[in-house]
Amino acid sequence: MRSIFAAALTLSALMPLQAGAASITVKPGDTISGLADRYGVSVGRLMRANGIRNSNHVEAGQTLRLPSGARGVVSAGQGRHTVKGGDTLGGIAAQYRVKERDLIAINSLRSADHVELGQTLKLPTSAVLPKPKPVAKAKPTPIKANPNATSHTVARGQTLTQIARAYEVPVASLIDLNTINDPNKVTIGTKLMLRETLPTESVSTSVQTSPTPEAKPVLTATASQPTKTVQAKPVQSKPVQAKPAVTKTAPRKAAPAKTTPTKSVVAKAVVAKAATWRTYGPLQVDWSNWQSMGGSMVAPTLNNEGKPLYVAVNCSVRKINVTGSDGAWKSWIAPQTNFEKDLVKDRCNKTA
Repeated sequence: MRSIFAAALTLSALMPLQAGAASITVKPGDTISGLADRYGVSVGRLMRANGIRNSNHVEAGQTLRLPSGARGVVSAGQGRHTVKGGDTLGGIAAQYRVKERDLIAINSLRSADHVELGQTLKLPTSAVLPKPKPVAKAKPTPIKANPNATSHTVARGQTLTQIARAYEVPVASLIDLNTINDPNKVTIGTKLMLRETLPTESVSTSVQTSPTPEAKPVLTATASQPTKTVQAKPVQSKPVQAKPAVTKTAPRKAAPAKTTPTKSVVAKAVVAKAATWRTYGPLQVDWSNWQSMGGSMVAPTLNNEGKPLYVAVNCSVRKINVTGSDGAWKSWIAPQTNFEKDLVKDRCNKTA
């Protein structure tokens, strides 16, 4: 009879624990009845859970399963933890605020020192899953708007609406001036044009402005040649010895001075026609009053604030120019924005 009981104990010790079942290790002095009372279960259930036939025989070091409903029994919840490099069972228990022995029990671990990298551990139902740290939202960079600025570089968190409000310009104007396809996506570091003032980039064509800002804009080419004048040489008279009278000799007529005309072109007085306005981005161009000046076409124009200026188009090189607030011309440039390209195209194709 004793040999059968010993075999049963050996068999029960070798049987794997059920997934999620709690277990205890018998200590010296423990009895089946004492353990059953400690964990709030009947002796019969504790014996059946472990295949024990003799309630008077348990051995120190023996592992016993506790039946469900036992007092203090910990069961596995939905939480899981994957062991990473540097993890320890004590550290994992502290992270989820559970007991180390509970992790050992519900994962059927041999000891607290035996966890493997990449192993997935079940967590008790009482485990507190750490909340992910909130991602701090980037604060938009405040805009210190310069009223005289002609461009703005987009900083982190800034929107097109915020930029337009800071510089008191319409959002639609920013979209058109900068050819923006998606107003909700403005890349950090993008340099935005703010107003209708054209970029002052240097170009190969060199053009000087009119010296008198009060007058209408006159385009003057820099390559002028000096005027060459040929003076007439007088013919000296030769005295005649035979006659006392002095012979009067007429000097040769001076040859007309040969001059090379300069390339300066002065605007002729033109009677203004009734204005016909065409809209190009922030500009209103008087299409009826184009004037030819120095190989270019110049037209009166209003900006988006209603202030007058002049715009010039040179079709031979497909470039554009504009006067500033002081009436002086800026540098000739190739069209940059869509409205500049449309203006040059319409003017040079004579779609008036």
